[in-house]
Amino acid sequence: MGKKAGQIKISQCMIVKNEEQNIRRALSWGKGIVYEQVVVDTGSTDNTVPIAEEMGAKVFHFEWCDDFSAAKNYAIEQASGNWIAFLDADEYFPERDAHRIPGVIRKVENASLKGTRIHMLRSAMYHLNDDGEVFSSGQHDRIFRNMKGLRYKNRVHEGLSLAGGQALRYVPTDLSIMHTGYSDSVRSEKGNRNIPLLRKSVEEDPENYDLWSYLGESYAGSDQAEEAIASMEHVIERIAEGKTLTISEDRLFAAFAVWFSAVSFLPDEAISSYEQQVRQYYDIFTETGKLFPDVEFYMGRFLIRIGKQMEGAHFLELALEKLEQYKGSSSLKLSARLDFVYNILRLCYAERGDAAKCVYYGTLSLRVNRYQEDTLAALISLLQGDPNTAAEQAYDFLARLYRFDNLKDTLFVLKTAMKTGYAELAGLLRQTAIAQGADIR
Repeated sequence: MGKKAGQIKISQCMIVKNEEQNIRRALSWGKGIVYEQVVVDTGSTDNTVPIAEEMGAKVFHFEWCDDFSAAKNYAIEQASGNWIAFLDADEYFPERDAHRIPGVIRKVENASLKGTRIHMLRSAMYHLNDDGEVFSSGQHDRIFRNMKGLRYKNRVHEGLSLAGGQALRYVPTDLSIMHTGYSDSVRSEKGNRNIPLLRKSVEEDPENYDLWSYLGESYAGSDQAEEAIASMEHVIERIAEGKTLTISEDRLFAAFAVWFSAVSFLPDEAISSYEQQVRQYYDIFTETGKLFPDVEFYMGRFLIRIGKQMEGAHFLELALEKLEQYKGSSSLKLSARLDFVYNILRLCYAERGDAAKCVYYGTLSLRVNRYQEDTLAALISLLQGDPNTAAEQAYDFLARLYRFDNLKDTLFVLKTAMKTGYAELAGLLRQTAIAQGADIR
């Protein structure tokens, strides 16, 4: 008889400081799933600790020393489970995924008995804005074995590593983590917290270009565009010089994407002076042979900002094409901004007088988010202006985008049709709304 995987005991760990707004949700997802909950407090002055204790967590205290890895490794030392789920207080598994975790680990344990030992589970992570909408996504390793030598490293933007430089082995899963920590209300605060730690880190290790990339990203998150641009240029110029850098693929992508993003958002009086450098840096990126569609996304945005709409549209379409090819795990902004990109392309083709492309991109944008009144109004106007499209055909076309058995959708399209002055279409929609019980006089 073959070996069987032992009992799965998951220790949920986190380090916290002043997280009274998040701590209940952070601990709730693990209830009934994990073996224990370990909370390491690094100096809270609010009700974080009492709430954690009330919820049954094992609370420990760690004197903050400007080192996230040190605090997280202390938490690991307190854990007695054979697997660890290490999420921050502003991260959580949705209920459905949380209940699946033990089963996923059990499958990994059984597979490890038959072959190569797996150290970590890779999960998708969705970053939410203040409205609870996803603005970017990526993949992270937050569930891992509790084993000797597997610990965090780096003062900030800490990552897991094995003693002796051994390779970590992970398995991808379809588990998802929701992250609220990059909403506008806290992003700047995090950036300001991390910047001094990262500046100290690059002073200690100036050839670590992962740290330079993180520093530039933190500057960007704190709306310090000039500092973000300078930090990322420090990385990109070394690449241009042909130097072999100590930098991960994820951080390489971030260096280019953040630089292009920061430049594309510069004020009108400053942005045009960057055109030559933008083109030079794009060539440098393409020479790396890497595929990361956020670069084309921000390249396109930059060109549109300086008045080169159709060239910008070309890069946005290239970004969409590369998005279909992208198989990486790095966080992408483009994937969460598709309605925005489709609308920019719609407007670019509207200036060119290409009605067919306007309808195409307007339709795609509404498929991502159908409650965009301006986009719908533009689409209805195009349908109204087409001599080959009758009101009944326009109604049928819109019925593929909206649920006309749903009063909310019907009234939304009716209101927009009335605003655009498309009386025949509005009449058809009014009949539908009345049939659904709407009191329209």
